[in-house]
Formats: sequence, C-alpha cells, structure tokens
Amino acid sequence: MKNSFKTILSVFILTFAVSVSTFASDKEIKKVTGFNSGVYASKSGKIKVNVDKYNDASTAILFQDAKGKVFYKEITGKSDKKLRLEIDTNELPAGNYTLEISSKGEKQTREFQLLEKITERSVKMD
Repeated sequence: MKNSFKTILSVFILTFAVSVSTFASDKEIKKVTGFNSGVYASKSGKIKVNVDKYNDASTAILFQDAKGKVFYKEITGKSDKKLRLEIDTNELPAGNYTLEISSKGEKQTREFQLLEKITERSVKMD
C-alpha cells in the first residue's frame, strides 16, 4: 500500500509538471507580433530588408546614422503584407547606422557599422 501511494503521488506530480510546462509553451506560441523582419548585409554593399506583416497597419522603415541624419525612409500602406527592399550603402561614409522597422507600436532595431573600403594593391611583373 505504501509503494502504491508513492507511485500514485509520483504520477500525479509528473502529470502536473508536464501540464504546466505545456501550458507555458502554448502561451509563448500564441504570442504573435504584428510583423517579422529579416535584415541581411550583402558583399556588394547593400542591406537587404524583408518584412512580412501580420497586422492591418502601416509600417515605417527608417535608416539613419548615429547623429540622426536619415538616409532612407519608407512608409508602407496598411494593406501591404510583404516588403522587399535594398538599401545601397556604397556611397555612405564609414560610421554607425541604425535600421528601425516599426508598426502599430511594435519596433525592431538593427545596428550596423560601415567600415572604410579597403583597396587592394596588385603587382604586375613583365
């Protein structure tokens, strides 16, 4: 009888722990943002931005330097669900930059550092 009580108690505790952890993970899955973004830097000096929206609000994309000078700004329409764009950074001076994507009170920020271009020297022998 003593062993069966311990077994039943162990099963109850295990069941409770599994149900609580399942409930917690369900809450995380249901937590959906209004948009998702992917930002990539290419070797050609361009920043590629992909935005997928899940809400019916406009989205603002802002690319600026550390001093607040805006180099790129775009506001999408409420019905636009996907946005794909490239920002050319080849003519920008070296420094720190910020890309901010915001929609309906939510904001994602990515920081970039543009470095000086390195020139290569080649030697040709005749």
